[in-house]
Amino acid sequence: MSKSADNKEQIDTENDSNTVKKKFPMGLAIGFLICFLLSTGTSAAVTYFLVTLNNPTEMITGQQSETETQIAALRQSIEQQNVRLSAISAENETLKTYLRHSSANALKNILINQEENIQAYLAVMRQAIGDLSELVPKSSEWETTYQYQMDLALKASMERNTLLNLLKTGEPSKESTSVPAQPAPTQ
Repeated sequence: MSKSADNKEQIDTENDSNTVKKKFPMGLAIGFLICFLLSTGTSAAVTYFLVTLNNPTEMITGQQSETETQIAALRQSIEQQNVRLSAISAENETLKTYLRHSSANALKNILINQEENIQAYLAVMRQAIGDLSELVPKSSEWETTYQYQMDLALKASMERNTLLNLLKTGEPSKESTSVPAQPAPTQ
């Protein structure tokens, strides 16, 4: 019986091993299938989430409507600025007219004429001192002193005249008609 018991044990062991072998590959296949389904499902869910989260059509539509709103606001602002510019231009023309007819031009012209008269007077005085020095003996020293002071006064008057001519009062600039300094007479 020992042979038959050994045989029976061997057959049971083989049956158990066959059963285990049959169950193991089936369990492994089911595990792989479950892993594959979980992986595929997770991948599909993440892809769906990312696609719905960053829908380019919705994003582009939102940006487009925002841009159109900004463009409309800019157009309205430009129209308001154009209205303001036209009002400022009209006011500017009025101010230019007032400036042309203001007393600033008259005052400027009076001051320029005064400076020209001062220059003419100084030129005559310079000439008179030269003539007087010829008549009075030993007068070269005081003539030099007075001629130098007259030259300084004439130079200052000419500078004032130039500054007055450069003064912008809305009047077109004219060429200077000032009297140049006259040379001292030779002895």
